[in-house]
Amino acid sequence: MKSRPVLRALALPALAACALATAPAAHAWTRISCDLSGTVSSLPATLRQFRTDGTELSQVMFRLKVSAAGIPDGERADSDCTPFVNREVDVVLDDVAARAIHKGKPLKVRYHYDESLGQSLATKYELAP
Repeated sequence: MKSRPVLRALALPALAACALATAPAAHAWTRISCDLSGTVSSLPATLRQFRTDGTELSQVMFRLKVSAAGIPDGERADSDCTPFVNREVDVVLDDVAARAIHKGKPLKVRYHYDESLGQSLATKYELAP
């Protein structure tokens, strides 16, 4: 009769180990890089923030109507880029002059998404080469 509590005590760590083994690995984060080509569909808006040390952060925000999307050479993508096609996306570019963005003109941006960076840093856009 006393062997049953011992078996239960031994079985609980084994069950916990099995549950952890079936859970997805913590390093299995989603990473996507896409070159998005399209037309700027809104006027660019500039946001500037000044830090107490005197440095400035500037961001340009606009909407891009995506007409084509593809995975850049040498970049990693855990999925394809087709969900972006025929959609408008909100783009935020860091340290780019608003005069470089013109409503109705074609533009190509590179989209990066890295889930491992956390929600606030996961999405990043930059002008494509």
